[in-house]
Amino acid sequence: MARVSRRVLSIMPSPTMWIQEIVSMLRSRGFKPYALHVGQPGIPPPRELMDSLLDSLRSRVNDISLYTYTSPRGLQELREAVAEDLASLGRPTPDPKRGVVITTGGIEGLFTSIASITDHGDPVGIVVPAYFHFYSILGLLGNRVVEAITYPELSLSEEMLKDLFSRVKAVIIANPDNPSGRVLSISEARLLADLACDREVYLLHDIAYYTLYYETERVWPEKWCHEYVITVGTYSKDPGIPGWRLGFVAAEENIADAVAHAREATSYNAPLPSQLLILEYLRGRYREKFLPMVIEEYKSRRDELIKSLEKNMPEARYRRPEAGIFIYLDLSSYLSKTTDQWARELATEKGVIVVPGRLFGPGGEKWVRISFAWEDKYRLKEAIEIMSSYLSK
Repeated sequence: MARVSRRVLSIMPSPTMWIQEIVSMLRSRGFKPYALHVGQPGIPPPRELMDSLLDSLRSRVNDISLYTYTSPRGLQELREAVAEDLASLGRPTPDPKRGVVITTGGIEGLFTSIASITDHGDPVGIVVPAYFHFYSILGLLGNRVVEAITYPELSLSEEMLKDLFSRVKAVIIANPDNPSGRVLSISEARLLADLACDREVYLLHDIAYYTLYYETERVWPEKWCHEYVITVGTYSKDPGIPGWRLGFVAAEENIADAVAHAREATSYNAPLPSQLLILEYLRGRYREKFLPMVIEEYKSRRDELIKSLEKNMPEARYRRPEAGIFIYLDLSSYLSKTTDQWARELATEKGVIVVPGRLFGPGGEKWVRISFAWEDKYRLKEAIEIMSSYLSK
């Protein structure tokens, strides 16, 4: 039998593998599953934006520059637009020429950033529960994972963060968090920045959901530490083009140079049509009309989901998400088995698909992540009622 590398075998399997198998099976039977597992938007980009892109592509169909490589840093005009956008949202303005790199999605941004600041075997800290692809990236790069466990309250403490920064070369933190929906407070952001600069430990600030805020303010550790804080973002969530793969890294110039260099060994440059789309989205001011509608809809879905949870599963614990698209749910009051097994049974027998908590690190054996981005509020309500009935069974 052909052998594969230990490097790949050491990576935790993605939940998308078995979930997609179940989804395909349900659809083949003519059943529409309740997609509470989806980590992507359920609202397409503005129609006017897509029409504008199509018109632009048609007008340039014989222009060879439409089909060529761009710089590994990305289009200069787009880097300028990204820098302006970040500044408008409160982040200190990065240098658009040498401090911004356009990436093929947020995952590549994380991958090339970690590859640029650590060597094989270097310890990297994550706050658990943590986005499961953090584990995959660190495993593939050969880093040693150092975990700071926040269960059961899912909250950060000064002692925890000081201990974590004392043991690693870099720390990754998602803000808003996936899966918990936690956002950084001003004091937490300031503490992270101080620890990063004082101890010369890099902080990767993963801001995948940085525009999907509901009741809280956006804070930036970058305000207090420029040299050691690296911002990694994506346009998968806003305007919602996950399959078009476009993200960015904003960092101190030497780090951004290294990220651009590392990208030459990955995808070299992000897809040009995706770069042109986001350039038009930012410069054409489409977000001003589009995002408020998206926020209103997601907030409505979140509130309906919470209402259904309180009615049907009053013993389940969770943090009310002030941003992002997930609720992370503790079912330990209801379950004797782990959610790994229970989630598969729920999906196969009832067509309600959630993500088991153990995929986000140790401590999540009785937790599940629920997304409110894909299904409308009526199907969310139905799904929670089905879950509740299945739990009681």
